[in-house]
Amino acid sequence: MMEKVQETHLYKCLKERDSKFISQLDEVIKYAETMLPLINNVFASYTIHGIQHSIDIMEYMYQLINNVDQLSELELVALIYSALLHDIGMIAKNDEIKEIKSDTNIVGKRKYSKVFERYQDEEIALQECIRPEHGIRAERYIKSEMKDELFLIPETTHVSFKSEVALICRAHNEDFEWIKKELKSSMKKGTFDLNAQYIAVLLRISDYLDIDEQRAPLYLYKFLAPKEFGDLEWRQHFTIDNYDKIRKNPKTKELEIFFQGTSQDPTIHRKLLKYFDSINAELRNAVDLCESFPEEKYLLTLKTTVINQIQTNGFSFSDLRLSLEYNAVTNLLMGENIYGNKKYGLRELIQNSIDACKTMQESALSMEKYRYKTYQPEISVVLDKDRKKVMIIDNGSGMSIDILKKYFLNVGVSYYMSDDYKLQDRKYSPIGHYGIGFLACFMLSDKVEVNTVYYNELKMNHISFERNSEYICLTCEETVKEQGTEIVLDYDSFFAVFDRDIRQVVSFIKENFLDCGIPIRLLTIESGISNCRECEMEKGSEIIPGSICLSPYLNGIDVYVYCNCQHINFAKYLSDINGYDTYYYDEKNHSITQKIIPIKKCVKNGKIKFWSIPIISNDDEEEFLTAYDVLGDYEDALDRIEYEMINIWSAGILPQKGLLTEPEETIIGEYTVNDLIKQFDYSDEAPVSINVIEQDVVTGNSDMVLPYLKRGRFTDPYGWGKRGICYIKNVLLSELNIIIPYLIDGLILRE
Repeated sequence: MMEKVQETHLYKCLKERDSKFISQLDEVIKYAETMLPLINNVFASYTIHGIQHSIDIMEYMYQLINNVDQLSELELVALIYSALLHDIGMIAKNDEIKEIKSDTNIVGKRKYSKVFERYQDEEIALQECIRPEHGIRAERYIKSEMKDELFLIPETTHVSFKSEVALICRAHNEDFEWIKKELKSSMKKGTFDLNAQYIAVLLRISDYLDIDEQRAPLYLYKFLAPKEFGDLEWRQHFTIDNYDKIRKNPKTKELEIFFQGTSQDPTIHRKLLKYFDSINAELRNAVDLCESFPEEKYLLTLKTTVINQIQTNGFSFSDLRLSLEYNAVTNLLMGENIYGNKKYGLRELIQNSIDACKTMQESALSMEKYRYKTYQPEISVVLDKDRKKVMIIDNGSGMSIDILKKYFLNVGVSYYMSDDYKLQDRKYSPIGHYGIGFLACFMLSDKVEVNTVYYNELKMNHISFERNSEYICLTCEETVKEQGTEIVLDYDSFFAVFDRDIRQVVSFIKENFLDCGIPIRLLTIESGISNCRECEMEKGSEIIPGSICLSPYLNGIDVYVYCNCQHINFAKYLSDINGYDTYYYDEKNHSITQKIIPIKKCVKNGKIKFWSIPIISNDDEEEFLTAYDVLGDYEDALDRIEYEMINIWSAGILPQKGLLTEPEETIIGEYTVNDLIKQFDYSDEAPVSINVIEQDVVTGNSDMVLPYLKRGRFTDPYGWGKRGICYIKNVLLSELNIIIPYLIDGLILRE
């Protein structure tokens, strides 16, 4: 492969200049030849990422350059280095793979066990841990694993371009804006010019263009037999017939990218069209950036849309697409259409802050910054009359530029429902899930500003937008501010929603939120005088005395339950369940007493067990025996008389269950039924039925338990709706209709 690299146009240009970089360049080529095959340790089922891929990229780079003679030797070297090394972050050696699979090495923020839970495939899970991070991994690999002398400017002892190459390689897997922020467009290394932004642009475009059968040979496809997404990737390559994808338009003298081939599968064709859309977006960004450079040599004389000459076979596609009208969609998703009242915009913003603070609490546990001090979450609602602003401020996790673009500003896409969040294996389950929460801002103000600092960055992202426009103003600046987010609203618009009464703001917060351990403060500023008060929210356990917290039985949700019906309620003692007298069989003293013991102390594995024995008195003996003789059924005969029941606890000994015609028959150890019930006025002639009752119960922090009702107790087989009040994750859920099948009439749920 060394010879093939040396035959590339970029390498020949250096050779023609008798470049002093050649010797170290050859060493890097040999290094890449040795290391790139290791990508197959993890990505064997992927399309080829070896030296041939690097060579193809080099040739595409060369074709895109306006005038290669005007580029410096260092720029040509950086182009070749980046082509060779940009995928080196996909390498994972056996020791690292073992660490990743054991969760001792977390790649980025994705935990292997969580990713495996999603895909149920070890190979795919490992790939999905490494793939999203391979740009960052490439940067780290180059900086830490490769020899410094490979990146020294010839005839210098310390002038290095190692960091620049590492960042360029990372750039191919980052958002385009990252290039502008992290790479420089003009610098000197020794006597050489270096435009790192330009090189990153050429690398990204060329990487896009290496899609054809050469990179995905049919024999290898058949051997690997890739599955699902991998299969679609390979078949997409088969659609492209032309290897040379860059040509000059003879009329416009402009370079254009074109694709030729035949598509026989609508699914593959849709995927390909989406791929072309991505290239078009990349081309627009690239051309715009290159036009901003002062030197003409860095221009891209390139058409910003690809020429699609793919023929379809057996189906056809038109130019029609589904489209969404911004104002119609946003108006549908915000305001009273969903929330019912504009006030609920404040609830949405506060619950977003709660999510941010809760996730920050979890992140802080592993952050060096909070090693010796505890992270203290807080949320403030600031009413600044002097500046005509209302601000909802939190010190939560904040938002990176990537989160803002992919989720916050992408209506209907939730960060908390994405792989970026869920595959981190976080314990906290957020309130917001639907990706429309920020639209609630427009219920309170037509103009909104967002200032946010991500928790592991030192940059503040500032966004401003308006209700009736889809255009967003975004700026980034260095900052020393702590992490968190500040939502800025118009004072008059906000206050009008609450009838210009600050008491309504306070009562709304108290009514809509329970105490979740995060203080919510209200700060008013008027005529230079500030006044701060803390909104004292109730705790869920204090709302209804005697309620039971069901949190241990639910996944990440605190729920408190209270039953207000008359015929069934919470139980503390056994007699509370059915109203009968309760006795305790003391095995140690061989006696029965009316000892009062809370049910909770006798719960094992969520169940309670006890004897239930009917006591037929001497007065009812004759009537019962007559009915028993005629009917032949014990339970039917009982229904003909008045009788009492007794409940008897046991210290772990369970009797046999059934009908005893001889009360003297031994039922537990040495003790007979007579031994157990001799203190009662019972018939010596009537048989005795002993039943072991097993009852499911739910326990909480109190001594109360909640008995389950068995299915079939009610005639309605589908349950029924009950109006009630419900707090989900400490936030009031309005207009709730609870469906409670086979449970308890009168149930109220609160979190």
